[in-house]
Amino acid sequence: MLWLLHGNLGSPADWKPVMEALHSGGMEARALNLWKYLECCPKSLKDMGRVLCSEIAAQDKHPHLCGYSLGGRLAMHAVLAHPPLWKGAVFVSANPGLENEEEKAARRTKDAEWAVKCLSSPWEDFLKEWDAQSVFDGGEKKTDRSSLKPWRKSISRAFIDWSVGAQENLAPLLKQSPVPHLWIAGERDAKFTALARREGGEQAVIIPHAGHRLPLEAPERLAECLQQFILQNP
Repeated sequence: MLWLLHGNLGSPADWKPVMEALHSGGMEARALNLWKYLECCPKSLKDMGRVLCSEIAAQDKHPHLCGYSLGGRLAMHAVLAHPPLWKGAVFVSANPGLENEEEKAARRTKDAEWAVKCLSSPWEDFLKEWDAQSVFDGGEKKTDRSSLKPWRKSISRAFIDWSVGAQENLAPLLKQSPVPHLWIAGERDAKFTALARREGGEQAVIIPHAGHRLPLEAPERLAECLQQFILQNP
């Protein structure tokens, strides 16, 4: 089975178009709600990687994994936590980590500000400010996130616990990993296209006419990439 991890300010519903396309091709997939894991207490990226391994292994003996953006970074931690579990992993619009300590500190500061806004700002104002970020330029697809409002405490905590500023640069570890993995990005998403090509080399997939939010912007093309990867790594 293919397990799917959504991005920040996202939900399992974001994967619905991809899952429908996969299902039509005879492949089974399941999307997790990442916010439930932060309901009770803080959980570091490494801790979350171990949790994902434990929970998925209890239901699937040798799964595939795919994560988008924040979910992609969590997928990286899961793959590194227990490589023998995974048949393969796909990282969509995802960052393996920052190398510069000043950059990490600046990102932690910025994410702490987002954490406060998530809890204190009117929900719609917060979402508008989030969507206005340059990383989302080039993609118009959005989704109804009113259902996420009850999860705002978990989302706020994720800005702290799962900040890319709190993450080790995983690129060297992933290059040594025995788990087959694929990097995917949208053509209009310059930053993550560069990251995908740097980390994935010639195998990286750049989806034309799409931006950062690939599960929403190009679900059928993304599903095709996932299906091909799974068939190549059965």
